[in-house]
Amino acid sequence: MKHTFKTIIAALIIFTTSLISCDKKEDKTESKKFTVTGNFLTPYNDTVFFFHGDKKDYAIVKNNTFKLEGTIDNVEEMCGHFFLKPFGSEVRVYLDNGDIKIDFEYIESKGPKPVKFLFAKKVEGSRNHKIWDNYRAFTLENNEKENYADLVVKNLKKNIDSFPNSPVHGSVLSVNSRDLLNATQIEEIKSIIDTSFMLSEDLSTTNNALKSKLSVQNGNTVKNFELENQNGETEKFYSPNNKFTIIDFWASWCSECRIENKELPELAKKHGDKLEIINISLDDNAEKWKKAIEKDGLIWNNYIAGDLKTEIKKHYGITAIPYKIFLDPKGKIIGINQSYKQIDAILEKE
Repeated sequence: MKHTFKTIIAALIIFTTSLISCDKKEDKTESKKFTVTGNFLTPYNDTVFFFHGDKKDYAIVKNNTFKLEGTIDNVEEMCGHFFLKPFGSEVRVYLDNGDIKIDFEYIESKGPKPVKFLFAKKVEGSRNHKIWDNYRAFTLENNEKENYADLVVKNLKKNIDSFPNSPVHGSVLSVNSRDLLNATQIEEIKSIIDTSFMLSEDLSTTNNALKSKLSVQNGNTVKNFELENQNGETEKFYSPNNKFTIIDFWASWCSECRIENKELPELAKKHGDKLEIINISLDDNAEKWKKAIEKDGLIWNNYIAGDLKTEIKKHYGITAIPYKIFLDPKGKIIGINQSYKQIDAILEKE
């Protein structure tokens, strides 16, 4: 799956503002004291809320400034979240011992119930957050490069070596394990990172991504779910038949999927004697799914994931569609998310 600028930046924005669940685990962090001095560049004099780990606090902002004090007693508490009243978006700040200064800005949505969206424009005094800023700058500079995944691994290894006990490395590994890194790359970083300094949600996400990617490595067989076809019959979606097979996960509402669907009839016509196509929809609305099948001319095997959608996405590691698995005539995986042009070239040689 191509790592476009919008995809990577959107992931970082979502990751920066998401609230992490705080499962307790064994921890090697020594207790640290910190002070946060906040300064609002956008005028604000109300309440600011602050969570880190299981701890919750708040401060009253006066003259656009506030101060909070606390301790970091475990890894989960090294990641703080600030948000405003009424509750809007959260902003993540990685904490460290000592004095931390943060410049905040916010924008307010329009409408009958406006919501304030908070941003941390500048964070000083936290080495952990400085590392996070450096990772984000690295992403902006390199994400369009063809070897970006390799660069991410190299950058992670360098930073882990120079500052091993930061939870930020685990956060970066987590966000990139979803789409960008392959199983070998994830395993390489996991072998050198101290997972006791990973946030529990980051570790869970990374492990789940690794498990999914190991299940769809080249040479593996594909798990065969029983799904409903367009005729309302339930059956296993794949039966080996000595043909190359494309398993295409899509949905009627996915514009990119619908564009790619236009290539399938020609591909099927060109290689029909040695190619099978299986479309599996992640639609919730069966009627829209069937209309899209007819409109796009998908005249082969069509299935809908239905109640198994979550399980299927988790098993195959599907975080975005279209998502394709390419099988050889023996039913072994030989490619993930290859373009139809690449698949056509492979079939031409056979």
